[in-house]
Amino acid sequence: MTQLRIILIVLVLGSHLCSAQQTIPQLLRTPYLQTALSDSVSILWKTTSGTHCKAMVRAENTTWRTAQGVVVKAKYGYMNTVTIRGLQRGVRYQYRIFTDEEELLKKDTLDFISSVDAKRPFNFFTAGDIGEPVGEGGKPDKMAVGITKLKDRPHFGLLLGDIVYPNGESEGYDKHLFPYFKDVFMKIPTFAVLGNHDWVVNPEENFLKEWKLPGNGHYYSFDYSNAHFIGLDSKNGDFHEFEKQKAWLINDLQNAQGKYDWIIVFLHHNGISCTYKEDYKKVIELYPLFEQYKVDVVLNGHAHTYERLNPINGKGEPIQKFIGTPNVYRQPEGFISITAGSGGKLRGFGTDPTYYAPDPERCSHPKLVAFSKHLWAFMQIHVDGKQLWAEAIDTKDGSVFDYFRIVKK
Repeated sequence: MTQLRIILIVLVLGSHLCSAQQTIPQLLRTPYLQTALSDSVSILWKTTSGTHCKAMVRAENTTWRTAQGVVVKAKYGYMNTVTIRGLQRGVRYQYRIFTDEEELLKKDTLDFISSVDAKRPFNFFTAGDIGEPVGEGGKPDKMAVGITKLKDRPHFGLLLGDIVYPNGESEGYDKHLFPYFKDVFMKIPTFAVLGNHDWVVNPEENFLKEWKLPGNGHYYSFDYSNAHFIGLDSKNGDFHEFEKQKAWLINDLQNAQGKYDWIIVFLHHNGISCTYKEDYKKVIELYPLFEQYKVDVVLNGHAHTYERLNPINGKGEPIQKFIGTPNVYRQPEGFISITAGSGGKLRGFGTDPTYYAPDPERCSHPKLVAFSKHLWAFMQIHVDGKQLWAEAIDTKDGSVFDYFRIVKK
């Protein structure tokens, strides 16, 4: 009996020791929302360890339901991914996250609004070049705060490339982006496209590991309400797999004809411009497609400033009847191209000899620019039926410094 007792005590003590040695997952990256498509959304977060994960969701005052996810070893830590399906349209959902049955962020209120249907208005935020380190003068912290203070909470966001500086490496995300944008990303689903800095390192092992995007992640499209969105990979200005991507774009635009009230393209590089950046020929080569297939708005970053062009045609020429008109375009022709590349990075201001502001007066494209201003900025764009209106917002004080509206029949 004595020997048996000793064996039992050893087994019990061993069991307690094993339990004590088990690693409790710690949160490395707060949850962020991805691929908000139709009736689904994906929730991602990163932990120090983990073998399985899940999320619990509920509409207000309803019963919690559970969705299982997957945990994979990432370049740094472990990536947890759960996709929630069967969501009702335009409903506010609360959610909770678990890794290895350990609930993370118990005290935080985590919620999102599911994708709205085609009869409901919506809005989104957008900006490029957001991940400049704060220690080097970047303002991702200010932009994130500005988004959280918006009167109308965005339904989603579009990031226009150069997500993290200097080289788009994965380790930069948790240094220069997520610490500031956690309150945005955990409540607002966000889509991103690649810029030239995201291409400095292999995007397959960096950018594409950090985001869960539609399609192949380099270029893709998605629908939201009565609008169709197309994200392109302009790489270093010469485009990733240009001919293949262009063929895909043509097919996507053809399939979208007559189905949506709005078509919006977003990418990193500009086409024609009066900023300090060159005119990128591969972007301009797409202009005839934008005109032919009735694209309404083209959004880009790259130049660290703000510039809105007059409506232009497939040749890149400003359409005469809209030059000098008020900020309301009724029965528009062509498309409006906007550079919003000062989300977190601005260069050349004040007495700096490398002044980088747009210069429409000395531009080689006469009457191209409708409005430009050199400051830290992001945009909020609203869509309601046949009307689209956009506001350019000063990151520092939240004031609206540019505005335009497009009205269709």
